[in-house]
Amino acid sequence: MINLQTGDVIEVVTTTTADIDVHASYVDLVVASGAFAGADQQNTAIVTATTTTVVSAPSAGNVRNVKMLVVRNDHASSSNVVTLRVNNGAAFAIWSGTLLAGEALIVNADGDVIVLSSGGVPKVGANAAPVDVQVFSAVGANTWTKPTSFTPKAVFVNLWGGGGGGGAGASLATAIVAKGGAGGGGGAFVRETLLASDLGATVTVTIGAGGAAGAPGAAGAAGNAGGIGGTTSFGTFSAAYGGGGGAGGTISATATGGGGGGGSASAGTSGTAVVGQGGNPGVSGNKGGTGVAGGTGSDGPITVITTHNAEFGGGGGGGSTATPTSCVGGGSLYGGGGGGTGGHHNATPAIVGGTAGGLSGVYAAGTGAAKGNDGASPTAGANGADGNSTMGGGGGGGGGTTITASTAGAAGGNGGRGGGGGGGGGVGMNPGLGGAGGSGGAGYAIVITW
Repeated sequence: MINLQTGDVIEVVTTTTADIDVHASYVDLVVASGAFAGADQQNTAIVTATTTTVVSAPSAGNVRNVKMLVVRNDHASSSNVVTLRVNNGAAFAIWSGTLLAGEALIVNADGDVIVLSSGGVPKVGANAAPVDVQVFSAVGANTWTKPTSFTPKAVFVNLWGGGGGGGAGASLATAIVAKGGAGGGGGAFVRETLLASDLGATVTVTIGAGGAAGAPGAAGAAGNAGGIGGTTSFGTFSAAYGGGGGAGGTISATATGGGGGGGSASAGTSGTAVVGQGGNPGVSGNKGGTGVAGGTGSDGPITVITTHNAEFGGGGGGGSTATPTSCVGGGSLYGGGGGGTGGHHNATPAIVGGTAGGLSGVYAAGTGAAKGNDGASPTAGANGADGNSTMGGGGGGGGGTTITASTAGAAGGNGGRGGGGGGGGGVGMNPGLGGAGGSGGAGYAIVITW
């Protein structure tokens, strides 16, 4: 409740031409006796930047109890900085702040000051600043713009690097070991909180590309490795590095490493016959296959394990032993999951199936996209799930393999947006080509300002 005496008025000061509608309901009482003197309402439409009286002064000898006062921004898109004040010759501000399009300020009979969103939901605190969310998924340079409709205090940045591409499967028809391509490593996740005052009006947000899919070689030849995922960055303030590419499938009993998961200080390396190293920080070289913490990426192993998982770094891509046996893609709590390995055939030749990709949001391997089916008509690995504000992209499943004459291997699944590693391609029977690797999932960025 706001009480007005003779000479007191309530004013609204507007700063733009955004339409402001004001409603006031009040009761007049006689000061000497407290007797009821009348009740009325006053409605005012404001369409300019000006000072407007929205509740007039009571008659001499009366007091005016303002029971309800509503100030609503009725414009479809524009905001307006509004001041509500009492003026008796000197102005006293009751409330001042930005009303976004559709928002309303209410002063009720109990004297509570409430700001409602455009959806009619109370905002936290009478002077609560709105929240600005900008999401970036287009690969390459983008622009974050500091909000101007309110005074921002803090900027919360979430970045995911690009996932590594899966390697292509080999092509071979003889009774010799032929390898599917290894999975790409997941991209790292990095978060940063910055003071808005430390930032300029704009900041370049670069979204890292997913690593290129490994291309099949010629008939009877090894497959090509996948590419390393690109770096996602917020100006020069923070960066999340991409996952390494999975090794291409060989036409011999050679181990093939998955791509290393990206880190907060460097990208994962591409898989080799020894390992795909997880990105830094951490020890120089191999990070080990027992799981990593912080921003370190996990390794892409050549052994069959389920412990190559990460916290903020990317999960390692699934590789395979020389014989061959297959390893699943590693998981990550916040970074992208690693891709699964493609299917192989052994020296018999007999089918040795590929594996599933890893998932983001879990500290466990092989829980992501499924591998493709093997046999006379092999199928591609499933694509990894796209990430969102809660987790990175999932790793793609490995492609199916075949021992049917002249039949091509199947492609690995693509990594999900937010740094999922691509799955490796399956082996084809010469002259059928090996399956292509899956593409790594592109990076992603969400910038929240309040």
